[in-house]
Amino acid sequence: MKNNKKNPIERMILLFSAVCILSLAVAGCGGKPAWTVLDPDAAEAIDADFRGKVRKLEEGELYVAKCEVKVREDGSIESNSPSSKVPLKDSDLIPVIYTEDTKFYVRNISDDGGEGQDTEGSFDNLELHMIVDMKGEFGNDGFHPSEIRMLKF
Repeated sequence: MKNNKKNPIERMILLFSAVCILSLAVAGCGGKPAWTVLDPDAAEAIDADFRGKVRKLEEGELYVAKCEVKVREDGSIESNSPSSKVPLKDSDLIPVIYTEDTKFYVRNISDDGGEGQDTEGSFDNLELHMIVDMKGEFGNDGFHPSEIRMLKF
Protein backbone atom coordinates (compact mmCIF):
# COMPACT_ATOMS: atom_id res chain seq x y z
CA MET A 1 0.00 0.00 0.00
CA LYS A 2 1.36 3.40 -1.03
CA ASN A 3 1.72 6.21 1.51
CA ASN A 4 -0.22 9.32 0.30
CA LYS A 5 1.53 11.68 2.69
CA LYS A 6 4.04 14.01 1.03
CA ASN A 7 7.34 14.48 2.69
CA PRO A 8 8.17 17.93 4.12
CA ILE A 9 10.52 18.80 1.24
CA GLU A 10 7.79 18.19 -1.36
CA ARG A 11 5.40 20.37 0.65
CA MET A 12 7.97 23.17 0.82
CA ILE A 13 8.59 22.99 -2.94
CA LEU A 14 4.85 23.16 -3.67
CA LEU A 15 4.36 26.04 -1.24
CA PHE A 16 7.35 27.93 -2.63
CA SER A 17 6.09 27.41 -6.20
CA ALA A 18 2.64 28.70 -5.31
CA VAL A 19 4.12 31.79 -3.62
CA CYS A 20 6.32 32.50 -6.66
CA ILE A 21 3.40 32.22 -9.08
CA LEU A 22 1.25 34.47 -6.88
CA SER A 23 4.07 37.02 -6.62
CA LEU A 24 4.48 37.12 -10.40
CA ALA A 25 0.75 37.60 -10.87
CA VAL A 26 0.63 40.47 -8.38
CA ALA A 27 3.73 42.13 -9.84
CA GLY A 28 2.28 41.87 -13.35
CA CYS A 29 -0.95 43.55 -12.28
CA GLY A 30 0.73 46.35 -10.36
CA GLY A 31 2.10 48.27 -13.35
CA LYS A 32 0.50 51.01 -15.43
CA PRO A 33 -2.89 50.18 -16.88
CA ALA A 34 -2.92 48.89 -20.43
CA TRP A 35 -4.75 51.74 -22.16
CA THR A 36 -6.03 50.85 -25.59
CA VAL A 37 -8.02 52.50 -28.33
CA LEU A 38 -11.26 51.00 -29.60
CA ASP A 39 -11.21 48.00 -31.90
CA PRO A 40 -11.40 49.01 -35.59
CA ASP A 41 -15.11 48.12 -36.05
CA ALA A 42 -16.22 50.10 -33.00
CA ALA A 43 -13.94 53.02 -33.89
CA GLU A 44 -15.42 53.21 -37.39
CA ALA A 45 -18.99 52.93 -36.09
CA ILE A 46 -18.67 55.92 -33.73
CA ASP A 47 -16.02 57.79 -35.76
CA ALA A 48 -13.64 57.95 -32.80
CA ASP A 49 -10.56 56.21 -31.45
CA PHE A 50 -11.64 56.23 -27.81
CA ARG A 51 -14.83 56.77 -25.78
CA GLY A 52 -14.76 57.89 -22.18
CA LYS A 53 -17.04 59.18 -19.45
CA VAL A 54 -15.95 62.43 -17.81
CA ARG A 55 -15.27 61.71 -14.14
CA LYS A 56 -13.06 64.61 -13.09
CA LEU A 57 -12.84 68.24 -14.28
CA GLU A 58 -10.45 70.62 -12.56
CA GLU A 59 -8.94 73.87 -13.80
CA GLY A 60 -8.35 72.76 -17.36
CA GLU A 61 -7.72 69.12 -16.46
CA LEU A 62 -9.90 66.34 -17.81
CA TYR A 63 -10.01 62.72 -16.61
CA VAL A 64 -12.24 60.00 -18.02
CA ALA A 65 -13.25 56.43 -17.26
CA LYS A 66 -13.06 54.09 -20.24
CA CYS A 67 -16.32 53.13 -21.96
CA GLU A 68 -16.63 49.79 -23.68
CA VAL A 69 -18.07 49.98 -27.20
CA LYS A 70 -19.27 46.99 -29.23
CA VAL A 71 -20.93 46.73 -32.61
CA ARG A 72 -23.74 44.18 -32.51
CA GLU A 73 -24.50 41.80 -35.37
CA ASP A 74 -27.40 44.00 -36.47
CA GLY A 75 -25.05 46.99 -36.75
CA SER A 76 -26.34 48.78 -33.65
CA ILE A 77 -23.86 50.11 -31.10
CA GLU A 78 -23.67 48.96 -27.49
CA SER A 79 -21.79 51.21 -25.08
CA ASN A 80 -21.14 50.57 -21.39
CA SER A 81 -19.47 52.81 -18.85
CA PRO A 82 -18.88 52.72 -15.10
CA SER A 83 -21.87 53.96 -13.12
CA SER A 84 -21.69 57.62 -12.15
CA LYS A 85 -22.61 56.58 -8.60
CA VAL A 86 -19.57 54.35 -8.20
CA PRO A 87 -16.56 56.26 -6.87
CA LEU A 88 -13.37 55.62 -8.82
CA LYS A 89 -9.81 56.06 -7.61
CA ASP A 90 -7.68 58.59 -9.48
CA SER A 91 -5.48 55.69 -10.59
CA ASP A 92 -8.52 54.21 -12.42
CA LEU A 93 -9.01 57.39 -14.45
CA ILE A 94 -7.35 58.21 -17.76
CA PRO A 95 -5.88 61.70 -18.14
CA VAL A 96 -6.83 63.48 -21.35
CA ILE A 97 -3.99 65.75 -22.41
CA TYR A 98 -5.36 68.28 -24.87
CA THR A 99 -3.61 71.25 -26.45
CA GLU A 100 -4.66 74.54 -28.02
CA ASP A 101 -4.86 72.64 -31.33
CA THR A 102 -7.42 70.14 -29.99
CA LYS A 103 -10.82 70.72 -31.58
CA PHE A 104 -13.89 70.56 -29.32
CA TYR A 105 -17.37 69.76 -30.63
CA VAL A 106 -20.76 69.35 -28.97
CA ARG A 107 -23.02 66.71 -30.54
CA ASN A 108 -26.66 67.13 -29.62
CA ILE A 109 -28.31 63.72 -29.88
CA SER A 110 -32.01 63.80 -30.77
CA ASP A 111 -34.60 62.07 -28.57
CA ASP A 112 -35.10 59.33 -31.15
CA GLY A 113 -31.39 58.45 -30.95
CA GLY A 114 -30.69 59.50 -34.54
CA GLU A 115 -27.59 61.22 -35.80
CA GLY A 116 -26.76 64.35 -33.88
CA GLN A 117 -25.71 67.76 -35.06
CA ASP A 118 -22.16 68.90 -34.26
CA THR A 119 -21.42 72.47 -33.23
CA GLU A 120 -18.11 74.00 -32.26
CA GLY A 121 -17.44 73.82 -28.53
CA SER A 122 -14.74 74.34 -25.92
CA PHE A 123 -13.45 72.88 -22.68
CA ASP A 124 -16.12 74.93 -20.88
CA ASN A 125 -18.86 72.79 -22.47
CA LEU A 126 -17.64 69.65 -20.68
CA GLU A 127 -19.76 68.34 -17.80
CA LEU A 128 -19.21 65.61 -15.23
CA HIS A 129 -20.52 62.20 -16.33
CA MET A 130 -20.75 63.33 -19.96
CA ILE A 131 -19.74 60.82 -22.64
CA VAL A 132 -16.94 62.00 -24.93
CA ASP A 133 -15.77 60.47 -28.20
CA MET A 134 -12.18 61.34 -29.03
CA LYS A 135 -9.83 60.99 -31.95
CA GLY A 136 -6.15 60.71 -31.11
CA GLU A 137 -3.76 58.27 -29.49
CA PHE A 138 -2.40 57.10 -26.17
CA GLY A 139 0.96 58.17 -24.81
CA ASN A 140 2.62 57.11 -21.56
CA ASP A 141 0.84 59.91 -19.69
CA GLY A 142 -2.72 59.50 -21.04
CA PHE A 143 -4.83 60.09 -24.13
CA HIS A 144 -3.75 62.84 -26.54
CA PRO A 145 -6.81 63.90 -28.56
CA SER A 146 -6.85 65.88 -31.77
CA GLU A 147 -10.63 66.08 -31.43
CA ILE A 148 -13.08 65.78 -28.52
CA ARG A 149 -16.77 65.32 -29.29
CA MET A 150 -19.09 65.80 -26.30
CA LEU A 151 -22.37 63.88 -26.51
CA LYS A 152 -25.43 65.72 -25.19
CA PHE A 153 -28.70 63.81 -24.93
